[in-house]
Amino acid sequence: MQLLVRAGREALVVLAACGALSLSGAARVPFYTRGEPREGLVVREMLRSGAWLVPERPDDEPARKPPLYYWAGAAALSALPDRPELALRLPSAAFGAAAVLGTWATARAAFGSTAGLPAALLLATSFEWARAATSARVDMALAGSLTAVLAAWVLAIRGDRRRRWTVLAAAGAALGTLAKGPVAIVLPVLAASMLALARRDRGLPRRLGAPVALGAAALVAGCWYVAAFSREGSAFVTTVARENWFRYLDPDAETGHQHGAGYLLSLGLVGLLPWTPLLPLAVVPLGRARTAVASLAEAWVGTGLVFFSFAASKRSVYLLPVYPAVALLLAAGVVAAPSDGAAVRAARAGARLYAPALAILAALAVALALGFDPSPQLRPWLKPADAVGVAAFAKAARRTAPVLVLLALASAVAGLVADRAARRGRWRRLVHVLAMLAIAWTAAFNSWFHPAIAKSQSLRAFMGRVDRVVPAGDPLYAFFPPDPALRFYAPRELRRWPPAADAPAPRLLLWEDEWRRYRDATGRPLHPLAASRAEQLGRGHLLLVAPPAGRLSPAPAPPPAPPTHGSERVVDTGEDRRALAAAADVDEAHDLRPHHAAEAEAVDDVQVRDRRVGHAPEHLARLEKGGELELRVHAEHLALPDTRAELGRSQ
Repeated sequence: MQLLVRAGREALVVLAACGALSLSGAARVPFYTRGEPREGLVVREMLRSGAWLVPERPDDEPARKPPLYYWAGAAALSALPDRPELALRLPSAAFGAAAVLGTWATARAAFGSTAGLPAALLLATSFEWARAATSARVDMALAGSLTAVLAAWVLAIRGDRRRRWTVLAAAGAALGTLAKGPVAIVLPVLAASMLALARRDRGLPRRLGAPVALGAAALVAGCWYVAAFSREGSAFVTTVARENWFRYLDPDAETGHQHGAGYLLSLGLVGLLPWTPLLPLAVVPLGRARTAVASLAEAWVGTGLVFFSFAASKRSVYLLPVYPAVALLLAAGVVAAPSDGAAVRAARAGARLYAPALAILAALAVALALGFDPSPQLRPWLKPADAVGVAAFAKAARRTAPVLVLLALASAVAGLVADRAARRGRWRRLVHVLAMLAIAWTAAFNSWFHPAIAKSQSLRAFMGRVDRVVPAGDPLYAFFPPDPALRFYAPRELRRWPPAADAPAPRLLLWEDEWRRYRDATGRPLHPLAASRAEQLGRGHLLLVAPPAGRLSPAPAPPPAPPTHGSERVVDTGEDRRALAAAADVDEAHDLRPHHAAEAEAVDDVQVRDRRVGHAPEHLARLEKGGELELRVHAEHLALPDTRAELGRSQ
């Protein structure tokens, strides 16, 4: 009875940890990348059209992934229509928590009751796993489903109720195939084959029920593929081939994420943080007395890593199905580590890194709480969006200074406790302490810091302003295909530009680079009504404009850069963004900062009063009464464009 009570308490602890890791801030962090709103558009289209069999994008194009995540997301969004970010992240959180709970139960059955909690905490707090469990993507659905297959086979090795575990394995493989395709069948086949080869036992996969389970899963999932093909035809075949065959074998298929064979191994080591220094302990259960369970976990990790390493397309989330097996091996090493040995010495050496690393983390947290802003020092090495995110993080840190100070104290204490536990060989205590610290930091980041970073890069707030600026019932236009986040947060359905001839006064959403490329029918720049705070790399801010009647025309090409003479240098005039700041919405305009400060800079014989000079006709069109435009040039041989020819005699 005591064992059951203890197991129940541990299960509640595991679920509470998963909730703190994946649900804190899930509703407050707006979408600010392309992936999450892209999946959200498919879910919303499923609810709008009622076509649940084959998920589709808003333009009637089949979704790139099978329907499991979209079905779960649609159910959650139906229940929480006013909190779309939370609803769309709930499936990943649920699959992740189920996998952690399954790993906990599997570790207890395979390696003893003391291995369950460490295995669950190791998995739940791994960086890549915790990140994927808070993302509205399909990857965690695959990882959670395949964890059921791994758990079923481990329990089949340990027990005698093999028919029950065969059903569990079949269900996991079928759900995985409906989550991300045939890879959910291929990975278990490779693992079972490698296990039979390593144990020199050809009958082992059959005793596990692998042929029956995987065959039943292929049959069940195949029914959906047949139904989808009968409805969509060749378009569905093209999508399946692109997302499976070409993504794995063809580096020229333009599926993205092409990297070398060793790329995923390095990402896996990063994704396992903060547990990477303890990885040598995972070798302990693979010694001379290795069990069939340890061999299965080893085969699962090895085949998964090799399979994805040879794929043409590589992403860190591809390794998620491997993490539960790593957690099992590492937990087995934690509870059964000898007092000495090569693996223990290596783990102890790695654990020495925790104290200084946590001391540095504590010092940085205190500095941020006291007002230190690292963005000016980091800006030269960061992308513009990342630099904005760092600045937002520093600002949020100043607002939550007491929380950071408490986390800093906890980090310093945890570093000392972890160092002492490693020296004494108390690995379970080390795991428990560091896991609690990781949960505290992750919950704090998701609750206060991640929302601040996301809001600085998301279009959600700007689209709320657009909804207030554009009269109700007036259409919104955009160039197609629009950005997924733009489309997801648009307050009404977007229409394809250009509008019909008899359409009412249009409102057009376009990116800053598009705004610079187009003029109205009279040749003037489009007048911005509002501009987003968020900025997309290479595209600038999102603008709301009200084009006058008539079609847009391309902007004139800028004149060629003047040649240099002698020691003179060509001055970078930057970009004139003052028109955006002047005409943009008051709530957003303050964030339209120029790329360069408008300060005087001496360059040989040229004195630049304002590096945002731009083109003279545009400046004359915007100059207020009494304004001046001054350009002083003192170099005799500096080639300049003919100003009179550019302006025209009438001007």
